[in-house]
Formats: sequence, structure tokens, C-alpha cells
Amino acid sequence: MHATTTLRQLIKLAGPVLVSQLAVMANGVIDTMMAGHLSSTELAGLGLGTSIYIIAYVSLLSVLLGLSPIVAQHYGAGRTEAIGDAFRQAFLLAIMLGMVGTLVLIQSHFWSQISGAPSEVASKVDDYLFWCALGVIPALMVRAFSALCTAVSRPRLVMWVNLASLCFKVPLNAIFMYGWGDVGIEPMGAAGAACSTCLLSYGSAIAVLCLAKLDRGLAPYRLLGSLKPKGQQMLELLRLGLPIGGTAFIDVSAFASIALLIAPYGAAASASQQIASSLTGVVYMFSLSLANATMVLTAQRLGSGQVIAAKEVASIGMRTAMLTAALMAGVLLLGKDLLANAYATDPEVAQTAAVLIMWLAIHQWLDSLQLQYAFVLRAHKIASLPFWIYVACLWGIGLGGGAWVSFSGVFGSFQDARAFWWAGILACAAASIALGLLARKTWEAALKA
Repeated sequence: MHATTTLRQLIKLAGPVLVSQLAVMANGVIDTMMAGHLSSTELAGLGLGTSIYIIAYVSLLSVLLGLSPIVAQHYGAGRTEAIGDAFRQAFLLAIMLGMVGTLVLIQSHFWSQISGAPSEVASKVDDYLFWCALGVIPALMVRAFSALCTAVSRPRLVMWVNLASLCFKVPLNAIFMYGWGDVGIEPMGAAGAACSTCLLSYGSAIAVLCLAKLDRGLAPYRLLGSLKPKGQQMLELLRLGLPIGGTAFIDVSAFASIALLIAPYGAAASASQQIASSLTGVVYMFSLSLANATMVLTAQRLGSGQVIAAKEVASIGMRTAMLTAALMAGVLLLGKDLLANAYATDPEVAQTAAVLIMWLAIHQWLDSLQLQYAFVLRAHKIASLPFWIYVACLWGIGLGGGAWVSFSGVFGSFQDARAFWWAGILACAAASIALGLLARKTWEAALKA
């Protein structure tokens, strides 16, 4: 019965988190589809601008994820006032990180230059990143609130905000991307997608501030108040958040670099990698939502001093995530040809993509395994050592090993994206072993304490 109850709690928490994440991803899909009706230059500008924005944004928002295990432990221990204090520090940090993100993204000409984009594409990137820069602060404010809601087991609040935002995405995109002559709005192209996202970020920020003030379930925490920095609490947030943000940067940059490194192998290699990458994002969300739910429930029990119960929750979460990953692997293996042909009409691209999807099935299972270990360690407020493990595995074995195999010619037939996928599988396996050993020692120490 206990296992059944725990599984029900995991699904109840993971479900809304997954829906929220997929809603956010859907915004990017909508942008790409609508830009595709304009021109290849607009689409290229959108693609490059999005890549630059995601690396900066994901790295910054991940720093705020340190709030979740902190609040979850306070929640488990019944420290109501401490939850509000921690949130206000994270909200202040979101504003400060947003200022940094604005300064970074506003240097759009610099990013266009180092990307080597043609001048006509670079101008589109400049316009796109300008609107991204204006919207990064409210976007991070929403993420801080999201981390809080997940930690106190109320993720549905943010889910409804994200779904409501998604409903407005298409009409706002149409107005700003294609123009609305009747009211004097000129077509903005790809930049219009960023403009609509910026406006929706401000709308979502206003919505979460209203929820923080008016929602009865959140009222005991007194979330809104003075944003005066508190040294000890801010340091705890940064001690956990900075390594998490660094880990996110390692992960995103390593994966994004593959597209750049295989570009010399031609359009077919790049296209097949893009297909596999788009599927990776979808299956990753299932693992991420379960890892988040497991982390929160584990941290809540650790906060209440129930170490044995916390270990049981982590074990149930791990088994659930790995079973889900195995089912996803089966779907990918059985449907690899169907999926590849659905994305590509070019036989060469479809054939290569089908091979990559087959390896994605293996990769995502191992990726889910290391992700579960990493998030359980976050429940114990351990993030620094996992960061260095990721540096060694993802950059060293994954990116470095893939580049060596691809460019050295040792395995002649692997001079394309396949080398990086094989290296990525080895990197995830190595990370799983290292993080698993660290998690085991952490549990042993916790049970003895």
C-alpha cells in the first residue's frame, strides 16, 4: 500500500510538471512552423537566435532550481516561514540573473559575428535576441515561482499559467510575425516570435504574482514581501544553484556543439542530427518530470527526518523512471523508420536519422538513469561533485570522444553524427556509474547519521 501511495504521489506531481514542460516546448515548435511559412532566411535567423537564447536562458534558470530541494526540505520539516524567506531570496536572484541575461543577449551583434552567419541572417538574429533580452527577467521570475510550487506539491498552478500562455501564442505570433495592417503593425518576421514570447512572459509574471498573493494554499508562506538580501540564505541558494546551472550549461552546450561540429559533413548529416535532437527533447521531458517529482518527495521526507522513507521514495521513483524509459526505448526502436520518414522526404536523411533514432533509444535510457541519480543527490543538497562528473563525462567522453572518433578517421564509417551518439552513450553510462556510487555513499551516510 505504501508503494502504491508513493507511486500515486509521484504521478500526481510529475504529471503537471510534464504538461508544463511540454507546453513550453510547444512554443518553440509553433515558432518554427510559423517561421517556415516566411522564408529560409527568417527560419535560419530563428534557429540561430533560439540556439543562442536557450544556452543563456537554460543556464540562468537552472541556478534557480536550487530552490526546489531547499523548499522541499523546509516543507517536510514544517518550517512554513522559512519557505517564504527562501522564495523571496530566489525571486531576488531571478531579477539579478535576469539583468545578467539581458546584458548578455543584448550583445546580439557579437553573437552574430562569432556564429559566422551571413549578414542577412545576422540581422534577423539581432532583432530576435533584442526581444529575447527584454523578456528574460519576467521569464526567470516565473521559473522561480515554478520551482516553489513544485517543491510544495502544487505544480498545477504553473501548469495552468503555461497552458494559458500557449493559447495566446499562435494569435500573437500571427500578429507580430505576419503583421496586422489594419492597426498599423508591420511584419516583424522571426523577431515577431520573440516579441510575442516577451509579451507572454510579462503576462505570465503578472499571473504568478497574483497567484502568490491570492492562492489560499500558498497564503501560509507569505511569499510576497521584502526582497532585502539575506546573506546566509542567498549563499545556500547559490551554493546549490550555481553547480546546477553549470551542469545545465555543460549539458546544453555539449549537445548544441554537435550540430556545429558535424556541419562540414553536409546537409544530410546535419538534417538527420536535427531530427534526432528534436525527438531527444520530447523523451527527455518524461525523464525530467519524474526526476523532479522524485527529488521533491525525497527531499520532503529528508526534511521531516524520515531517511528510510526517503530512500524508499527514491527507489520507487528510480524504478518508475527506468520502466518509463524502457517503454520509450521500445517505441523508438519499433517506430524508428516511421518517425524518420515522417520528418524527412530525402531517403538519405531518413536512413541516417533512423540509425540515430535507434541509438537514441539506448541513449535516453542511460540518460534517464543518470538523471535520476543526479536529482536524488540534489534532494540531499549535493550538486557540486555531480557538476564535475558531468564536465568529465559529457565534455570529456561525450563531446571530446565523439570529436576524436569523428575527425581522426579511426572508424572511417563513423565520420558523422553517429560518432557523437556512440560517445554520448558511453558518457551517460560513465555518469550513471559515478553518480550511482556517489548516491550509494550518500544514503549510507544519511542512514548512519
